[in-house]
This record gives sequence, C-alpha cells and structure tokens, in this order.
Amino acid sequence: FETIYDLVENVSLQTVNKKNLEALAMAGAFDNLEGAKRSCFFAGDDENDNTTFIEKLIRYGNRVQLEAQSAQQSLFGGMDSGQDIQKPAFPQVEEWAKLILLEKEKNLIGIYLTAHPLDDYALEINNFCTREISLTDINNNIEQYKDKDYTFGGMVTAAREGTSKNGNPYATLTLSDYTDSKELFFFGKDYVNFSKYCKAGLFLMVKGSVKTRFKSDYYEFKVTGIDLLSEVRESLVKSITIKLFLSKINETLVKTIENQVEENRGKTLLKFNVYDPENNMFIEMFSRTARVNPSDKFLGFFDEHPDISYRIN
Repeated sequence: FETIYDLVENVSLQTVNKKNLEALAMAGAFDNLEGAKRSCFFAGDDENDNTTFIEKLIRYGNRVQLEAQSAQQSLFGGMDSGQDIQKPAFPQVEEWAKLILLEKEKNLIGIYLTAHPLDDYALEINNFCTREISLTDINNNIEQYKDKDYTFGGMVTAAREGTSKNGNPYATLTLSDYTDSKELFFFGKDYVNFSKYCKAGLFLMVKGSVKTRFKSDYYEFKVTGIDLLSEVRESLVKSITIKLFLSKINETLVKTIENQVEENRGKTLLKFNVYDPENNMFIEMFSRTARVNPSDKFLGFFDEHPDISYRIN
C-alpha cells in the first residue's frame, strides 16, 4: 500500500478492525505511508468533532468497499467505484514528542523499535560513561570491583519515595540503558542530595564506586554524583579535535569546515590534528579565534564525511 487510503479500501475491515488499526498506527506500521504521522490517527479535525481519523478512515473504507460490492452486482458497474467518495483529510497536528512516541511504542510491543530514547545522548554515553548497566552487578568476584569508580548513563524508568521502619525518608530510582536496568536506593544524606533525581523520564549520568555497606561486610555500588545528561556536553566537553589527512586538505575542504564552524559558534575549544602518513608525522594546532558548539548537527557533519574524524577531549 502506498497510502492509508489504499489500505482501508482493500483490507477486510471486519478482520482489521479499529483496535487493530490503532495498534498498527501506534507501533509505527504506517510510518512509511504517504502523509502518515502517528499522532494524526488519534486526532479529530477540531474541538467540535471527537471522531478520530482512524474512525473516519473506517467509515470511508466501508463505503468504498460497499459501493464496489454493489457495482459488481450491476451490469454497468465501473472499476473505480470509490473515486467519488471523499477521502477524509489528515488532521493537521504536530507529531508526538520523540519520548512520548517511543514510550507508546514500547508499551504496545514491549521494546523500543523505531529508536531508543538514549540515542540523543550517544555522544555523552560513548565518551563519558565507563560501564554499561548490565555490567554493574557486583555480586560475583567482588574483590575485583572494590574501590573502583564507574560511570554509567540511562533513563529513569521508575521512581518512588517512602519511609523506613525507623521513620526515615528514602527514595529509589530505576535507571535503564540499552543493556539492562538497575535500582538505586538513597538514604540519609544521599536522600537529601539525590532524591531530586528520582523522577521518571529524567536522563542521568551516575557516578559511583564499590564500597562496603555501612556497618557490614557486604559491598554495594555507592552513588557519589549524578548529573543530567542534557548538561553533560556543556560541562564536560572541553575541546573537539578535528583529525585530517594532509593529502585530503584542499581549499574546498577548508571552506566547508569553516562554514560549519561559523554555523555552530559556541564555547568549546577547536583543535586540529593533521596527519601525513607518507612521513608518519602529525601536527596539532588549535584555533585562537573560533570556538564551537558541540551540537549533534556539528558533529553529524563529520560523521557524514569519512575523510574527516573528530575526538572529544
């Protein structure tokens, strides 16, 4: 099918009913059809009309199919029986925010299929996190983890606050990344310092180390610091080094990089590393006048040009 209209004109709407169409739309099955946005299938035309676009599509499809059946029984029935039936227009609504869209997708099919909420923080996780959550299980071979520091990033998927048997407040959060989930507990001073991060939907970078639990011989992962992933890039990216091969440098390339720098002005130091493989030599330089914003747009430019690479410092 090229359009959603093709689909409802041709499938059995008794078999593929409203619930099925809603599930397909929510899961992204119609994303490749012309004009389709997931949010529009669940929206009406205006405040005075609560009929969703999916309901209008079903009515339209039923009319087209009914007319086609009637035409088949008529001696003069035409091939394009549904051409005079007006197609319902797509509601003019904004697409759901990425996080909302992905959460609806996961709630329906059990996994993030289109993308992952953490994809927007790939740079922060790849450059500043030292471990995946699935590797934070310290129950086995505990000696090798003692007093070691680890940093991992993820999304808060669950959080709660409560009161212990002693009447002291505590908070927990469940942090999830691409590999696994881990529940973290905060008592006493940790509760005061970190309970503000115990909110579902936050994206965090957690630092900590393996320490002995208070007044016991057991070990635990002790959180020592938490940052919002959205603030990590600005606070921790000190410089960006653009790596170039000497043989690839020409006026066009220099102008192209210059344009990218102009369009992405910021506060981060810009460096260059020029390599000459014939003589196995390289020279490092930095810009005294231009500083950049390490945005996805700026770094994405270098990802699209295999002759140019970069390093985060």
